[in-house]
Amino acid sequence: MSENNQEEAQHQSISEIVSKVINNRSNDFSDNAVSLSSMSDADPITGPSRLNVEAQIRSEYGNFICPEYGKSFKCKSHLVEHYRTHTGEKPFPCDKCDKCFSTKSNLTTHLRTHTSEKPYSCDQCDKSFSQKCSLDRHSRTHTGERPYKCPMCEKAFKTNSNRNDHCKNVHNKK
Repeated sequence: MSENNQEEAQHQSISEIVSKVINNRSNDFSDNAVSLSSMSDADPITGPSRLNVEAQIRSEYGNFICPEYGKSFKCKSHLVEHYRTHTGEKPFPCDKCDKCFSTKSNLTTHLRTHTSEKPYSCDQCDKSFSQKCSLDRHSRTHTGERPYKCPMCEKAFKTNSNRNDHCKNVHNKK
């Protein structure tokens, strides 16, 4: 099956699930929203609809609204990816092991564990990383940058998780 046909099948699967959810759920956003189902697939602004969802449009927050929790997204594809957190769908299988992923980018990152590919190199030392976020975090060891500040006491941290642990342990805040 070609990649394009596989993506179409994935979108159709999600579309069917979302349509069922919507048909069984009242519309909480009807006062401030326009249904996507009222838009034509030929509409030059919205383009062809791969996801037959009654996601809602609220331009002041974003265009596509999750029917489960109301989270907004600017792109329909981001809503599709997000909705997989509700359905548990993981349509991207690894051909080297039995793991599956909800996004193609997560699969691509995972594949580097099999190939040992590390495309992100530090320009200060000889370390390389499989993910850009790991290189960014490592770079702070050279620069001393601490971009994550505690909102209560202004103490700064190199990582978001260290700041969150500090807030939880020191200030008893989430």
